[in-house]
Amino acid sequence: MAFAITCPLCRRRIADLTERCPACGGDLGALAGLVELADRHFNDAVRAARRGRWNTAAEHLAVTLALNPADAEARQLLTKVRYHQDPKTLPDRLWRKARTRLPYGERLPPTLPRGADLRRLLEAAGRRPAAARKAE
Repeated sequence: MAFAITCPLCRRRIADLTERCPACGGDLGALAGLVELADRHFNDAVRAARRGRWNTAAEHLAVTLALNPADAEARQLLTKVRYHQDPKTLPDRLWRKARTRLPYGERLPPTLPRGADLRRLLEAAGRRPAAARKAE
């Protein structure tokens, strides 16, 4: 990644981060390693977000922003991750996931029912296959 950085030894701006400062010849290897680590965590966050693992993505982005607070892409992705972590949408997302993973999920309503109805619907949906087997 090409970006402007200030050499911590001579305080001159450097166009690209290299192993040595072109102005003073100081060793910038440790700084380059930190930038590489931040990039690695950002890439891990992108992979986690693509898989829908929002908490993992948020953790990687926290490390990225701790190492490089000026990373605009990481801040933008964190905003998207925080949206998906919103507790108001969590019950609906869990309901959709349950409908796809439960063996009888297609028999459940597409939207999340109220608390009292939920227990009754889950029990009824789970009993139907057993009742059908007894009749055979």
